[in-house]
Amino acid sequence: MISKLLRLFFSNPFLFLFVLGLLIYVIYDTYYTANSGSHLIPINGVALIAGVIFESKRITNRWLIVVIIGIVSFIFAFAFLTLIDDPSLNGGHGLVFKLNTSIRIWPPIFLVLYFIFSLVFYKYRIIPKLTEGITLLQSIAVIYWVIDYGFITTNSFFMQTFLVIGLLFSLYSIFHAFTNTHLSNTHKLILSVWSSIIMLLFALDNLHIIDQPAPVENTANLLQILYLGVQYFLLGISSIYIIQNFIMLFRFLPRPGKFFNSKYFSSIRKLKDDHIYRYSDEQVPAIHSLICILFIGSIFFLNYYYQIVPKQFIIWMAFVTFPFIVMLYNHLIGRKNYAYLLLLFLFISCQNKAEKIGKINPDNIKLSQVVSDLTSEQLEKIKDIHEAFAEVDKSSLEQTITDFKRDLHPENEIEIWMQMAEAYKGYLSKNKKNLDEKNEVFKLILSRSMMNSEEAIENSNLKYLSKKEAQEVLSFYNDAPQPLIVE
Repeated sequence: MISKLLRLFFSNPFLFLFVLGLLIYVIYDTYYTANSGSHLIPINGVALIAGVIFESKRITNRWLIVVIIGIVSFIFAFAFLTLIDDPSLNGGHGLVFKLNTSIRIWPPIFLVLYFIFSLVFYKYRIIPKLTEGITLLQSIAVIYWVIDYGFITTNSFFMQTFLVIGLLFSLYSIFHAFTNTHLSNTHKLILSVWSSIIMLLFALDNLHIIDQPAPVENTANLLQILYLGVQYFLLGISSIYIIQNFIMLFRFLPRPGKFFNSKYFSSIRKLKDDHIYRYSDEQVPAIHSLICILFIGSIFFLNYYYQIVPKQFIIWMAFVTFPFIVMLYNHLIGRKNYAYLLLLFLFISCQNKAEKIGKINPDNIKLSQVVSDLTSEQLEKIKDIHEAFAEVDKSSLEQTITDFKRDLHPENEIEIWMQMAEAYKGYLSKNKKNLDEKNEVFKLILSRSMMNSEEAIENSNLKYLSKKEAQEVLSFYNDAPQPLIVE
């Protein structure tokens, strides 16, 4: 048993340092509470920090970052108190006082350092990924939010104007969720900005829980304590995304040094790319959109009518439960779950692990035997595919036909390659490229057929195409990714 713990310790010592620090704090705080009647860090503060640490570990996948930021922030707090302490006044403060005060002021320092570190080193990991499904959920939620607050009865002209604009954006997202309209860069930009606006509204609405009149532990009702603790925990999880979405909106505003000059417009172009890059090309099936409106709409209506729980909580619950409804639906009809709902929403961040997708060495793949016959129509399609990729794929037509015959379901594979060929020809019809660039275009589209756009760009190791050009290439391919299944 001891040997196993030692092996685990040496394999991940920073996790043990984190746990050790937590245990030391719990023991010391228990002693302090028994003598003073209050915690050094209120339970709501602990829940908030717990949410931040949870999300920090998910983003960085390393306990090292959490431990280092925690230690540095505490040292900074203690050093600051030591620096401002004046020994000439009553002999200064003792070590215990400094220690206790350092613990009290540690949380905000930790949060500031964590946010700065995340924004600098993990910018693209903390930009919430979006799909049509997410913007649909957000639009339904914000409509409910507006109605529940009673904003629709306002007589203010400005408020009415904002409501009309918001309704138009919501209808725009609903339109995209129910149609196969091509997600051009302009559409992605509009939907991404609208998502950021919604998240900012929800963030402002939820920040009031930080300013509670009393710590959570002073609440008499145990369920209320649990409810508030969960809210703080979720606020901690979503805090970095709240800040990131605020920045993605704030950067549109002119400011000193960037007041409608070349620097400003250059910054705007980069910001647009960030908005476009985070929006997935994957389009939502209309049936999923219908289920979303019926399910989420019913929950919001019942809560509006009966006022069961606060609107903020029911919005979070709806966003947590709906993906399971979609997964259940897909399971019942025998469809794969492609996880188009990447719920990095205001209240929660989670990863869909329904499918485990890994990378394998192509040299380890063994070709199967010929198992299928092809129809004349399928052969004609294969000829078109071969002709489209002739410059970048040197396989003969006979070899290409044989490769399709190895597939148990050649029709599905042919359709995927037909979509790839259309995307390839569509991009090159508008952009003249040399052979090296064409090879990268082909490689990008091939990767995109098996993964989402972000992963395809990362996986392709581009040398000739810029990120913006790669995004334009992938804008021509809108089918859901079909990972290679190796049995």
